[in-house]
Amino acid sequence: SALALLAVEDPSLVVEETSTTTLISGLGELHVEIVVDRLRREYLLEVRTGKPAVTYRETISLEDGEEVETDGLVEYDRAVGSTRLQGAVWLRLRRNTNNDRCISPEDPVVTLSAKAREYFNLDPKNAPPSASEESEHKYPPALRALLSGARGSLKRGRLGPFPLANLECHVLEVDSELQGSDAAFSGAMRAAAANAVGVLLETLASEDRMSILEPKMNVEISVPTGRLGDVLSDLTGRRGTVDDVSVAEEACGGVGSTMGDHVKSIVRAEVPLVEILGYANSLRSLTGGEGAFSAEYKGHAPMDGV
Repeated sequence: SALALLAVEDPSLVVEETSTTTLISGLGELHVEIVVDRLRREYLLEVRTGKPAVTYRETISLEDGEEVETDGLVEYDRAVGSTRLQGAVWLRLRRNTNNDRCISPEDPVVTLSAKAREYFNLDPKNAPPSASEESEHKYPPALRALLSGARGSLKRGRLGPFPLANLECHVLEVDSELQGSDAAFSGAMRAAAANAVGVLLETLASEDRMSILEPKMNVEISVPTGRLGDVLSDLTGRRGTVDDVSVAEEACGGVGSTMGDHVKSIVRAEVPLVEILGYANSLRSLTGGEGAFSAEYKGHAPMDGV
């Protein structure tokens, strides 16, 4: 398809197909607009687009070095048809980044304690830094199922349908009455791990210890000095944090002067991505068509001011 060809040309373009729509993700609003324009212009396709969406993540709000864990083994015991799924998992969560840092989100990492490794007949003294770094196809099916269950439960937060990020999930202990090699044991491990993660996340959400991470952009705006006040006021309304304002020397005689309308000043700020979708049109309106801006992704940070 046309999108497949464009994705080959541009590795930063991500294409996801659903049953009803095609989702494309890129480096920013302009990047996506260029892709849509190429589909129409070069491939003569009729393209209908929806409102752009922003990629949010969730994480847990803890002090640096703080850890939270389940109250011992969390048991899962259900019957699916004639099959019993029973297992128990004890796990711990911690942040693997500083709470206040604005960084790119990373998928959660699942690690195993020596005791958990021993339960699955693995060498407890030869534990890799994370389960994903070892060749998991060598793991017993039940252990692969346990890891899959934990990771699956971490793909959906409790404040919204957003994957969790920047976390380490450490499995401390595992137990099951079904220990063996049959499918019921694997199913029990998957369900027990997902349940333990879910129970701990629900507890953290009820204690208001979870937060949404939103993408932040470093923005540089060139604005006629005479319109500087309007642009700064607008940035404040967009939850922006102004880092620096460079006012042209020629305009020092008076920001509201006629000369100030033709001399450009530079504003550098940090603004949530969701607040600058369609910002080019707003800036043109504020500056009489003379303003321009560039934006660069800085990282994800806890959402505030909403």
